[in-house]
Amino acid sequence: MEEIIRQIASQQEINFINVKDQILTADLETVFDEENNSRYIFHYLHSMDRFFINPMDYVYEGEKLFGIQENLSVIDPSREGYVSDKTIVISREQLLNYFEYVKRKIESYFEKLTAVELLEKPKDCDYTRLELILGQFRHLMWHAGLSSGITFCSKKEWNKFTGLQKINKKFFGEEK
Repeated sequence: MEEIIRQIASQQEINFINVKDQILTADLETVFDEENNSRYIFHYLHSMDRFFINPMDYVYEGEKLFGIQENLSVIDPSREGYVSDKTIVISREQLLNYFEYVKRKIESYFEKLTAVELLEKPKDCDYTRLELILGQFRHLMWHAGLSSGITFCSKKEWNKFTGLQKINKKFFGEEK
């Protein structure tokens, strides 16, 4: 794996650790701005699934594999497909299973991705692969912060946060 790809994949590995910790800790039923927290989490998982690699070549498998309707990712009432129903809570098990699916898909993508391809646009897409990846980093962290805040307000506890120390314990003096 080329060094630039290894570094991006390492940062995504940290994102995955934080996402899993959040799914395990989140208060899924708490409603914020007319949506429960499970829908916010599903929204960003679905976004990684759809937009990380090539949104123009995307097929949603989550309903068939995990029983989650795709339109539950729509959290904006002004968007097509939006369903207003606070009683629909996506289970922790469903979210964890979908998370593992998305994680494997992205890890496989990194195994084949090259540095040259980062600056190329996937077929029929307006953005380069690097722009898609960075866009998902930004989107994920925004929504992960929101979901963490929702959980804190309801449970008075923050989910664990993992940063660079996960990939470089020696640098931070945690490894001998």
